[in-house]
Amino acid sequence: MHNERRRDRRDQEKVKVTIRGTHSNGVPFEEQTETLDVSAVGLAFYLRTPLFVRTFLSIEIGNSTFLSHIGKIQALVVRIDTSLPGRQLVAAQFL
Repeated sequence: MHNERRRDRRDQEKVKVTIRGTHSNGVPFEEQTETLDVSAVGLAFYLRTPLFVRTFLSIEIGNSTFLSHIGKIQALVVRIDTSLPGRQLVAAQFL
């Protein structure tokens, strides 16, 4: 694994989230998942729904130690990893 430099500290907190947006084929979607990690500027999670980088999402955040004050927020997909079959790792930045 290579060393990555991050702007903000990331906490490996699993939080239930509801993701809403537009599927890569243009159809609206809603999917429940949980976070892998969270920070003050964004979060990472797995989705089955295919997306593109620069997709806008609406994210509803469940009970979180770190993000409990947010509730619902808009985010932009900034990175996607499709190396796992059937799902993709999504990194999204809060707007």
